Amino acid sequence: MNERQNQDSAEAARRTELRSRIRPLGAETPDEAFLPFLDLCFNWSMDKPRIDVDELLERDDAAFYFKDWGREGDIAVAAYAKDPNGGDVTDEQTTDEQTTDEQTSEDHPADGQTGAADSEPEIIGLAWLRLAAFDAVIEKSTDTTSEAGSRFTGYGWVAGDIPELSLAVLPDHQSQGIGGMLLDVACTLAKMSGFPAVSLSVEDGNGAARLYHDRGFVTVGRNGDADILVRQLK
Repeated sequence: MNERQNQDSAEAARRTELRSRIRPLGAETPDEAFLPFLDLCFNWSMDKPRIDVDELLERDDAAFYFKDWGREGDIAVAAYAKDPNGGDVTDEQTTDEQTTDEQTSEDHPADGQTGAADSEPEIIGLAWLRLAAFDAVIEKSTDTTSEAGSRFTGYGWVAGDIPELSLAVLPDHQSQGIGGMLLDVACTLAKMSGFPAVSLSVEDGNGAARLYHDRGFVTVGRNGDADILVRQLK
């Protein structure tokens, strides 16, 4: 019994520590922050030809998911390698124990750099939501492509007021519960923002489908070789 309690306590502590490393990303987040995770979304299968990041930067279907981040409705949450606030030192906390070199480095960073940027921990997982940026009413069957005319609306598009979710975790940090926690937080923020649901697209053979179904997503249609899934939030 004690062993089981110890295991439960350790798991609870691990999840609490993980939650401390998950933070929303602001509208000022540069587009480049999304690229490693967009790369994973497009290149999740080792059995398919790899799409280079340089090519993704030129593709309209890839640009849809990250270009000009900070549009109305954009939501993103990141998992960091360590607590983003764990090592922060405010002016009030600064002590005489800091060396002159450290103070000089913070007060006068090198050109193009800031003290905050130097200490920014690595993002190891990302979940983000984006609405299709168009105003026209589009009638789209769930078993057709996700383009309307020449305007790409997302592989998992279902409705103009439902954002599409993308999620990826760096390979070295997978199978630790990070994806599930990111998914839960992203959906919570979407609900708080007033969205009725979120959608996504998951290709055949992608093991992430199990995570989505376990979190309440249901299949509503097909787009090529992928299922379109929706999770109701209201």
